[in-house]
This record gives sequence, structure tokens and C-alpha cells, in this order.
Amino acid sequence: MTLSDDERHLLVSVVSVWLRRAGGDAGAMMLDAYRQILSETEPAVRTVMLEFLESVRIHYISS
Repeated sequence: MTLSDDERHLLVSVVSVWLRRAGGDAGAMMLDAYRQILSETEPAVRTVMLEFLESVRIHYISS
């Protein structure tokens, strides 16, 4: 799937809000996401997913 810059920003914002609503479970959810991504065997997919998750982390911390 390919996202435009606006779509990616919106999705990052939505995931960040979900993490905020998770409260104390946000860290566990991010760790689980990293584990899932690292289990991906396709390097190109893993790279895109890691970049997206890093964007979510940055948005979550800075909001």
C-alpha cells in the first residue's frame, strides 16, 4: 500500500491518539509492534513499517 504524505500524517496522528487512550499500555503496545515488525521477513516491508512506527513514536512524544 502506498500512502500520500497527507494520508501518512493522518494515520500517524490516529495511531498516536490510540496509544494515548491506551494509557499505561502504550509502551507495551509499541514494543509489541516492534516485535511484530522485526519478525517480518521481507526487508523492504520491514523498513517501511519501522519508519512508520518511528513516525508514530515521534508524534506521540511531541504531542
